[in-house]
Amino acid sequence: MIKRIIIILLILGGIGSVVYWNMGPKESVRIEVLCEKARAEAITQVVTASGKIRPETVVNVAADAGGYILQLTVEEGDTVSKDQLLVQIDPEIYRARVQESRAMELTAQANVKLAQAALQRAQGDAKRMRGLHAKDLTSRANLERSQADEAIANAEVDAASGRLLQAQASLSKTRKDLAKCTISASMDGTVILLNKEVGERVSGGDFREDIIMMLADLSSMEVEVEVGERDVVLIDEGDKVDIEVDAFPGKIVAGHVKEVAKAGTTRNPYTESEVTNFRVVVQVDDTQVKVRPQMSATVKIRTDHKEEALTVPIQSVTLRRPSEIKDPVENETKDESGERKSKGESDGGKVEGEPDLGNVKREEPVEVVFVVEEGRSMARRVKTGLSSDTRIEIQEGLKAGEQVVSGPYRALSKDLQHGDDVDLEAAERRGKKGSGKAGRPRRRGRKGRR
Repeated sequence: MIKRIIIILLILGGIGSVVYWNMGPKESVRIEVLCEKARAEAITQVVTASGKIRPETVVNVAADAGGYILQLTVEEGDTVSKDQLLVQIDPEIYRARVQESRAMELTAQANVKLAQAALQRAQGDAKRMRGLHAKDLTSRANLERSQADEAIANAEVDAASGRLLQAQASLSKTRKDLAKCTISASMDGTVILLNKEVGERVSGGDFREDIIMMLADLSSMEVEVEVGERDVVLIDEGDKVDIEVDAFPGKIVAGHVKEVAKAGTTRNPYTESEVTNFRVVVQVDDTQVKVRPQMSATVKIRTDHKEEALTVPIQSVTLRRPSEIKDPVENETKDESGERKSKGESDGGKVEGEPDLGNVKREEPVEVVFVVEEGRSMARRVKTGLSSDTRIEIQEGLKAGEQVVSGPYRALSKDLQHGDDVDLEAAERRGKKGSGKAGRPRRRGRKGRR
């Protein structure tokens, strides 16, 4: 019996120890973060976008006359001069049409002359009949007949003249069609695309453009990009631009903003993914770099600059609701007995002067940075200014030299709250090792009841 009692006591003691150990006070969670001091420095605001290199001037060389290509005088990559022969299309069918139209014109000219001669004769007969009728030497019927013949002859002259004009127009058109068989360069440039070969047939016409080749002026290049509606208001024509071409890593090509679209283009309208962008054209100023059409490029448009500004890493600025950045201690009061309680606890949860919660609008997030003070993260509401690719200006709410949390992303975007304990040393060690695990809450072990 004594043994059983001892065993039961030992079991109860073990259970009590486990409960005591689990329910005892524990060290608070410390979030691992990285920090950086706010510093005064020069900052340049940039708008970044990506696009393709293209020539400023591109001409499509297309066939206006259908037929087989007899001659191509250039190859892709060749440099051409204005009025240089590029393509010769088989002209035989067009020459035949010219000869046919010329014959029709000659026939029409002869018909006009015949009609004019008949008109002169009719006019003479009518004049003679009017003289005889005035002397009562001919009848009224003969006079009217001669006048009708004159009118008919005059109409035949008009008709013959119209057919002549039609024949002349046809001849002019066939001559132009014949001239279209010879295609010359309209500008100095380079052949950047060749779609046809000798012997291939091209189809000419106003409703379908059959492109034979493309000419471009490679001495003047530009980049076309799309910029969001919030960024386009920062951009002005003439702004300086740094262009990074993927084909030339590490090299910056100078440029400037040539054109900013006055109207935007909306994609996916009336949906959650609706987006409006504006076209921006950047002129490439540095012609020493041999960029080529369709090369991928990233442009950094310098929209503003300050020689001295208080800056922090751009990722340090995050969003929180105003209620999340108030110190809980500031919201506490003491009752008559000295016991702390939250404001509004004694009057049903409503603080004097506060509006009815039913009428309170949803809180809008504000910009904050987390400043590290005595091992705790303190959310500080700030006013931002210019921003570069990596830094952002703090105009209000921060002083130079203060330590602000700069990472990791998860801590800044979600985990970190006002007043949290933070661990800088562990985050720095993890950052050096490259583990990428910084920012997750870390529990330091349990302590017994003091």
